[in-house]
Amino acid sequence: MYNNYSTKAYNLHVINTDKFKTITIKINFKKLITKEDITYRNLLGKVLLSSTKKYKTKQEIDKQTEELYGLGLGYSTNLSGNYIISSFNCNFLNEKYTEENMNKESLEFLFDIIFNPNIENNEFEYFSLAKRLVSDEIDSLKDNTKRYALQRLFETLGNNTPLAYNAIGYNDDLEKITNQDLYEYYKKMLKSDLIDIFIIGNVDDQKLIQLFNEQFNINTIKKPGTSHFLEHNKINKKITKISETMPIEQTNLNIGFKLKGLTDFERQYVLYAYCFILGGSPNSKLFKTVREQNSLCYSISASHKAIYNILYITVGTNKEDVKKCINLIKKELNKMTKGDFSIQDLEAAKITYTNSLKDIEDYQGSILRMYESNIYFNYDLIDKRLEEIKKVTKEDIINLSKKIFMDSIFILEGENNGKN
Repeated sequence: MYNNYSTKAYNLHVINTDKFKTITIKINFKKLITKEDITYRNLLGKVLLSSTKKYKTKQEIDKQTEELYGLGLGYSTNLSGNYIISSFNCNFLNEKYTEENMNKESLEFLFDIIFNPNIENNEFEYFSLAKRLVSDEIDSLKDNTKRYALQRLFETLGNNTPLAYNAIGYNDDLEKITNQDLYEYYKKMLKSDLIDIFIIGNVDDQKLIQLFNEQFNINTIKKPGTSHFLEHNKINKKITKISETMPIEQTNLNIGFKLKGLTDFERQYVLYAYCFILGGSPNSKLFKTVREQNSLCYSISASHKAIYNILYITVGTNKEDVKKCINLIKKELNKMTKGDFSIQDLEAAKITYTNSLKDIEDYQGSILRMYESNIYFNYDLIDKRLEEIKKVTKEDIINLSKKIFMDSIFILEGENNGKN
């Protein structure tokens, strides 16, 4: 059973179920994104989880999680279209299986992490260490060449919009942040961000409401947010092509497409089926044509980011085969527009989609994310998803294909290597 309790300062979303022995909590702090926010928030997460006034070191925090029957604690920052979301995550055994008042103690521990940082003279303890850790993560971006190449594609596609931002941060922003800057940013986040609290487990709603009223120290009234979805106002007729070289064996070919004018149904269901048929399995059109029939690549797949209204194709190949790969991909895209795919291909997409939904109800985190996507993106809940995917037709996919526009190509060239 789902209930939403709004205080105007935050929304409390409670998903009550007796299916699990644990309780999972996710507290989201959300704001319209700027590039600088990313580095600030990743840095903030490092210092907040390092110590509090009560637990002075990371070792003391870790010890307390053990005292709370192995409580799981985490922090993450995610980019979500026009928004950035910083999440405090907590999972612990329900007191029904431990001892009385443990739910309250576990929540109070989480509140301590959020609201009681280890501050002296308006500065965080462990700030310098946190800054080094974030810098190392930023520097490591190029270590994963596939991730780096895809990020460079998004930068090209995004053209200074939120799509272009990476989720780790930027060293030029990091260098400018002082300890006091970070503390001021932290206070502003608590005061200004839109806040959603998601709780799933076998809980007493009224006890939760009382506890949050008493100890969740945020009272600022917030205005409702705007859409997460990033729209593309301009579709470029000329394809942007960028190449870089690295001392790597494979060449990473990445092709980006903008989507324009999608309906909610197309975004949630038709787009999935389109990507699956085009490049979502070993039986997909791209895999069969580019890899199996022509032996031009090591790997190939098609994916999408619906929130950003983009589709992208990634290929691991050799640099001398890049042009051939692009030409074959264009031919397969044209075939999709003409409906040159079978009903069996569509049914396979539907079966795969349906099977993936069956696992959602077995995991607290998956159920929580489903409700989160319902609140933020107006995505359907599981029962409706199971019904709506059945409605996708071949004509739907043909119509969707006419709303897909090739925009950018990014090639990370490597050394020649024999194909498998």
